[in-house]
Parts: sequence; structure tokens; C-alpha cells
Amino acid sequence: MKPSISKSMRRRDPVGFTLVEVLVALAILGILASISVPNFRLYRAKAEYASMRAALRHLMDGEDFYFMSNTAFFPRSGSITIPSGTARDIPELAYAFPQGHKNRYTIRGTNNANRNRYIIDVLCDFDANNNGRNDQYTATMDIQRGVVRLNRVIVQLQ
Repeated sequence: MKPSISKSMRRRDPVGFTLVEVLVALAILGILASISVPNFRLYRAKAEYASMRAALRHLMDGEDFYFMSNTAFFPRSGSITIPSGTARDIPELAYAFPQGHKNRYTIRGTNNANRNRYIIDVLCDFDANNNGRNDQYTATMDIQRGVVRLNRVIVQLQ
């Protein structure tokens, strides 16, 4: 003989989540988001910094090769400005700025009997050192009367 169970005592299969379960899941997601968002910003700033340094190194290598071929730095006099976001090909330095790049570059050259020098200024669209201002870097090579005074020096100005 089978014992009889009343309808109120029968157990039903759950159809969804309880309010407590949903609130716990949302609390866990909130904690994970509060941890991951600052880390994401940090990694993004590091990636932008690494990209800028790579572009700067390529430009400095291009200047060195240009000097070996022409005994002068590029540009021979004056400056070239590459605004942020604009694509620009500089075949003399074997470098092409891609569309949408984040930084503004200015390349200056001085070449005469006493001095050969290039200065590459970079105004960044990020703050890698967390001082509240966008970073600014300068790369320099300076040769005076055949003597190297500064050799591929990179200085952070801000």
C-alpha cells in the first residue's frame, strides 16, 4: 500500500531562481566589475605607451638610416607635424602613421656645417604616469662638429 501525500506537501520542481539567488549573482558581478574596470584602464594606458614607444623607436631607426645614406637628418631643415588620427607615409624614414593613431608627432631637423640634429616631439593622448596630464616625450640625436653629444635620448617632459 502506497502512502498518500497531500497536494500541499508535494514538492514541485523549481521553475526559476529565487530573489536571493539573483541578488547574490548581481553582487558577485558588481564586485568583479569594480575590480576589472581599473585594471582594464591600466592595461589600456600601458598598451598605448608601448605603441608610442615602438613608433618612436621606428622613427629614430629611420633617422639613423637616413643619416647614413645622406649625411643629414630628415627633414634637412624645418619641421614636419603629423596630427593625431591622420594617416601619413614618410618614405624617407620608412614609416607610415596609420589612420586613427592617438598621438601628435613633430619631427624637426637641423643640418649645417657645425651641427646635425633631429628632435622628435610626441604629444600623447594618454597619461601613463598618472600625473593628471597627457604625457609628452622628446627623442633627440645631436652631432656637433662630428662628435655625438646626444645619442637617441628619450625624455619625458610631462
